[in-house]
Amino acid sequence: MLVIKGIYDGKEIKPLEKIPFNEKCDVIITFINKKYDNPDSDIDPIKALRGCSEGRNLTQKLLESRKEDLELEEAKFRKR
Repeated sequence: MLVIKGIYDGKEIKPLEKIPFNEKCDVIITFINKKYDNPDSDIDPIKALRGCSEGRNLTQKLLESRKEDLELEEAKFRKR
């Protein structure tokens, strides 16, 4: 991934650095602006995300994944 600084003037995005290639490619445009990063926001991020993974059994999946990792590590030591 390549990161290049640029400016959006309300109509176009203008790169502030040389782009090292000329062919077409997919890009992801990220706006970094203090007005979108407001620590005084009334939205509590913990409350906003609470329940978003409900019904997905993420704790059980994590425990299963850790068990698999442990089994792989034990298998490495048994081979020695």
